Amino acid sequence: MTEAHAELDKPKAGRSASSAPLTEPPVHGEHPVIRLPFNVVINGRSFQGHALSIVGAEATGLIDPQLHGRVQLVTLVFNFPGYAISLPVDAAIGAGAPESGTVTLRFLEPTGPHLPQLRYILNAFVGGDLIGVDGLIRTGDKPEKLRSEQPRAQRSATQGIMTGIRWGAFAGLGLLLVGFVGVKLYERLFVLPVTGLSTVTLDGMDMRAISPGQLDFVNPAAGKGEIAFAIRTTSGEVLAVSMPCDCVVAPGAAQSGATVLAGDTVMTVAPKDAPVVISSKVDGNGLRALASGAHAEVHLPNGTVTTASLDSRQLPGLLRSATDGAAIPVTLVPATALEQSNVGTPVDVLIKSDPLAAVGRFFSFNGPANEGH
Repeated sequence: MTEAHAELDKPKAGRSASSAPLTEPPVHGEHPVIRLPFNVVINGRSFQGHALSIVGAEATGLIDPQLHGRVQLVTLVFNFPGYAISLPVDAAIGAGAPESGTVTLRFLEPTGPHLPQLRYILNAFVGGDLIGVDGLIRTGDKPEKLRSEQPRAQRSATQGIMTGIRWGAFAGLGLLLVGFVGVKLYERLFVLPVTGLSTVTLDGMDMRAISPGQLDFVNPAAGKGEIAFAIRTTSGEVLAVSMPCDCVVAPGAAQSGATVLAGDTVMTVAPKDAPVVISSKVDGNGLRALASGAHAEVHLPNGTVTTASLDSRQLPGLLRSATDGAAIPVTLVPATALEQSNVGTPVDVLIKSDPLAAVGRFFSFNGPANEGH
């Protein structure tokens, strides 16, 4: 036993006169005091604890006056349902308030072997993992008394709100999934991208080569009746083609010296007030969709989006030449007039069908009236 233990073990009257009188220091100091159910066993007697900290404890009960001021091995007992945890601790016993039967304990070694277990119990109690019920310590996930005291109507309302939130979240996710699938299905069934090159051009006519050979002369600025271009054939003969009008020549005209075959487009010309159209190539499926009421959605490089429809003047001849897989040149008329400054600009074209019209066409082609045809 240390000298401090030996000195405190002496009765107050028997301590050396040279020693200064010992005054009881604060039991808990600045440490937080936790009030939880526990017992203290001192010299074989059990006391009801009512305050506990890392450095000390307070209990209620009548204690032998001879123990006041002594160091004693005490046992902190924490009762759980079905078992108990006991922590032996060296403590200095204080008088507390004798008239009310209170005894104080100041732990001599707060950082002794008991500290981890004591700290865990105190932290768990503060955090709500442990609670005090009927003089016992219970885990916080089964507070029978607190649960029974909670109003049933309040529990039902809370559960109803949480259930509603969960079902709302499920419904929202379901709607998002249905919307995503619907968009993908629409794009799959009713949107047909045009893979061929599409450009903005003038609504005019193509001046084509009348014989194979080499372009000997090209004059996009020619006036009406003047030579627009000349072709030197393989036989050495020169064939000249005159400009049919005071026309505007669309960008992309062939250059002098180029080799052409009969039927190749040398230049596209149009009157100066000719509207701007879209020149594109679509396959048989796209052509039949446009002929059945689908519209073309045109995306210009500057971000402008407009719709366009098939030039009805071309429709009879185009349908006769329509074959699946073969690209057919078509002219699309924009719903909104485009500036001539856009002539020569490449564009993206999507053919979009109306779902209701497509379903109607399906039943009209496959209904009872057409069975056996």
